[in-house]
Order: sequence, then structure tokens, then C-alpha cells
Amino acid sequence: MSLRVLNWILTAAIWLLAFGIVLILGVSLYGGLADKPWFMMFPVILGSAGSTDLLGEGQAVVGHLLADRATLNVAVDQMSTKFLFGVSAALVVGLWLYAAITLRRLVGDIAGGDPFAETAAPRLRWLGWLLISVNAVTVVTSCMLPLILSGLTLADGRTLLPTPLPMGLPATPYAQVTVDINGWLALCGLVLLALAEAFNIGRNLKAEGEGII
Repeated sequence: MSLRVLNWILTAAIWLLAFGIVLILGVSLYGGLADKPWFMMFPVILGSAGSTDLLGEGQAVVGHLLADRATLNVAVDQMSTKFLFGVSAALVVGLWLYAAITLRRLVGDIAGGDPFAETAAPRLRWLGWLLISVNAVTVVTSCMLPLILSGLTLADGRTLLPTPLPMGLPATPYAQVTVDINGWLALCGLVLLALAEAFNIGRNLKAEGEGII
């Protein structure tokens, strides 16, 4: 793949991601103002199949357990919560937008004959720390699931396990909320930090070579 084609692909990705941020914020704001029903969706592992309602305080229905989709849908009523989720989703898309912009600038430097530009290492370093931070926030948020789903029960009497850790499963029918906790983003961030140091060393060697010449 030529650098020109890669530059076009990254440019298209930047425009699509920017449009996605505007769309997410618009939908979240419209959903809050128009009082549209929203649901937080959590993947679940079912001890036995069958859909049922999710009950909150006073046995009020606050969501649904969908067996065919293996998801637990929790209703979100407050506009502030809806907008908060919209902003969170927009921030995630913004991360990929920043990554695409950074890669496009790096490709531009390489195409311009200066792969070890002065701004290359700082850009990679910022992106690396950003990925590590996002991974850490994701893990912390996943561990807070028991607080988010506390006080909720299933209408059919099955046990709702809000913890993402696969331990202590009951012998009775249950539905366990699962979360994909991993360190892939942090690993990618560490790779980018290593690349930033490599770019920095390459720039220093280039400067030394130019000084000798």
C-alpha cells in the first residue's frame, strides 16, 4: 500500500469519526430532550435460558433480560445520565479520531522525507499514555458493576450475579453479567511508548550524522 493511499484512508477515517462524534452527541441530546427510552446493555452468561423482566425498587420493571441476545438491558430515565453516556461514547470515538490524526501526520512526515520529525515522538508518547489510561479506566469501571446493578433482581427468581469474576457460581439458575476485562489497549500503549523512544533515538542519530557531515 502506497503512502498516498494510506493517507487517503486515514483522511476518510478522520471525517467519518468526526461525523460519528457529532451524531452520538446529537442522538444522546435528542434522546434526553424527547424522553426517548434508553437502555444500558450488559452481556450475560445464562445458567438457564429464558427471557424475563428486571426489577428495581418496589418491584418496578426497570429493564429486561433477553435470552436470545444474551444481554441485560437496564432502563436509563434521567436526561443527565443519557447525556453522560453519550459523552462517554463520544470520548471513545474521539480517542480513535486522535489516533487517526496522529497516524496521518506521521504518514505525512514520512512522505515528506522526514520520518523522524521533532513532533513524531511526543505524538506517539501522548497516544501511548492515552491508551494506557483508557484501559485503566475501563478496568475500574468494570469492577464497579456490582454498585451499578445493586438492588436489582430478576422477576423469575433467578440469581443475578453482577460481578464479572467467574467464581462462586450458584447451583440454582442464574444470570451472570460479563465484562471483557483485558489489557490489550495498555499493551498497545506500551508499544507506542517504545516506538516513541525509537523515534527519539532515530532523530538524535540523524542530528549527529548531519553534524558530522
